[in-house]
Amino acid sequence: MFKLLSFFALSYAGAWFFTSHTIGPNGFLGQFVANHPFIILGIYSLFIAHITITAMSLSFHRYHTHKGVVINRWVDMPMQVWLWMITSMSKVDWVSVHIFHHAHSDQVKDPHSPQVKGIWHALLMGVFDYTKAKSWPEIEKIKKTIPTNKLEAFIHKYPFAGPYVLTLGMVLLFGPLWGGLLAVLNFLVSPMFAVGGVNAIAHWWGYRNHVTNDNSRNIGFLVPLNFIICGELDHNNHHAHMRSCSFRHRWYEFDIGFVYLVVLKWMRLAELKNVYSPATLKQELSRKISELIEKDNRFKKRCEELAQEMNKSYTDLKIDIEAYCRGEKVKLEKQVREFMMEVQRTLKANQKLNLSYA
Repeated sequence: MFKLLSFFALSYAGAWFFTSHTIGPNGFLGQFVANHPFIILGIYSLFIAHITITAMSLSFHRYHTHKGVVINRWVDMPMQVWLWMITSMSKVDWVSVHIFHHAHSDQVKDPHSPQVKGIWHALLMGVFDYTKAKSWPEIEKIKKTIPTNKLEAFIHKYPFAGPYVLTLGMVLLFGPLWGGLLAVLNFLVSPMFAVGGVNAIAHWWGYRNHVTNDNSRNIGFLVPLNFIICGELDHNNHHAHMRSCSFRHRWYEFDIGFVYLVVLKWMRLAELKNVYSPATLKQELSRKISELIEKDNRFKKRCEELAQEMNKSYTDLKIDIEAYCRGEKVKLEKQVREFMMEVQRTLKANQKLNLSYA
């Protein structure tokens, strides 16, 4: 590492000297940044964060880790090269660590859990924990199962070559000062938003649509931040249905990453394999409520009484309740809606306590 840093510093000094004495201290475009530093740096930071995390979310996360989508290689490989140049991350490392994270989510072995290590450690030191985890024996075994092509193997073998080349290019384009600063902003994207941010905050605070074995949460209501990081903040949705390439499970949630995938599908550049949607959530809720009514004698008896009051059969009333839960236009009497809400509250309580009527 010392040799690598020394080589990087010498190369940067050489690029500084060359640029300053040929193109000029501001490179080709640095003067424009110098004239509007705060505006340009702010816009650049938001743009580079969104592009980088979107590439990470679509390629590394939804495609290569969870197989919820298949993306055309002419789209996928440029995203991998971009991530290599910006963050030095490779598909092999990222996917293996993330698989291990799901296998041990919020347990002692989880590389970045705020429940185990504390929120501030996970938020600020997550990138260092990720770097350590890459060399763990268990994760090394996972790496051997991940197929790679020649370019992916090269990226994995030479992780710092990407940022090195990109930084030299930034120096030529924007000059030593502004180019170096923009290069630092590039490299900060992953620790701030991906490795540290999502895995810390979204396992610490927020609401839950699904009962899972970890503390994953949804904080997609932080809309600007969730847009920047490609919908990844609806994290409980993802942990409950990992294979889904959509993280939107409620009508009020928004996943820009899935929108991009739909556009790629329309362009025949992606194939959606597994999609869990708001409609799927309603269907699942309808089925679970119907099962609970049938299995809990108290609810079954109350449903039979309501059906008798309305001159309906028990089966017909249950069918109406199921349709109402699915979002279909079915009119239910007030007492039936109140009964249905009581069943739903009991269902949630049972899930939290891990109770079953089976």
